Amino acid sequence: MKRTAFLAALGLCVLGACAHATGAAPGSSALAAPPPSAPGPAAAARPEVIEVRVLTVSFQGARGASPEQTRSEAQAQARASMLSSMAREGERLVQLVPDYSDRPGAREDRGVMHVRTGQPAPYDETFVQTALALPVGGVSQPFLQPDGYLIIERLKDPDSGPTRVAAKHILIGYAESPQPIAGVTRSEAEALALAEQVGRLARAADADWDALAAQYTDEAAGKKTGGDLGSFGRGQMVPAFERAAFALPVGEISAVVKSPFGFHVIKRYE
Repeated sequence: MKRTAFLAALGLCVLGACAHATGAAPGSSALAAPPPSAPGPAAAARPEVIEVRVLTVSFQGARGASPEQTRSEAQAQARASMLSSMAREGERLVQLVPDYSDRPGAREDRGVMHVRTGQPAPYDETFVQTALALPVGGVSQPFLQPDGYLIIERLKDPDSGPTRVAAKHILIGYAESPQPIAGVTRSEAEALALAEQVGRLARAADADWDALAAQYTDEAAGKKTGGDLGSFGRGQMVPAFERAAFALPVGEISAVVKSPFGFHVIKRYE
């Protein structure tokens, strides 16, 4: 699979295409979404990025619904209402998401997302307004989005820090992952063991990152590019990957990071 198709189809960049994922030079805006309009006085105090936990109840015909999904929209609304009531009456949403959310990868990331309030794709302004109206720890009533009925919990806004980083990664996939890579047959346990081995090799004093990527990564184009993702901002990557990349000092290599696509070893270089 070509690198552009990998990042776009598998959705590693969930809120906008990375410059390198489209073949553009780092920092290029040729394929980026247009900048939001200048905020008015009421919008000026909005945080740039919010962190939320999302439980998605899908239905037949919703965006991203699996071919096996038979639930009607009315059934999805009723199910979401029940789950929202449970969350607001004592059940924690973090406990409900792994068992009840229909979004691929929710079991792994527990539904945690960083959302840019100015450009909240793949959601809309309703999502942002609903989140901003909640206190930290508050849980919403279900509301309709293209993916289905959503329930969100407002989490503490992300800590301040870099707004953009540049990183490379080595991806070790496994057959049972929510977003499997074609041709990968290893088990989850085998993938984890291999990723941990790759991490140890990458942190060795004489390590050659690009050579390791060429040998081990399951991202086809990454074998030639060293797994270079270029520069990306907050809210563009799946949450587990983003948290690890933004927490790394420049030049450091992460511990193994699990995402819906497999296990990543990440190196931040800017």
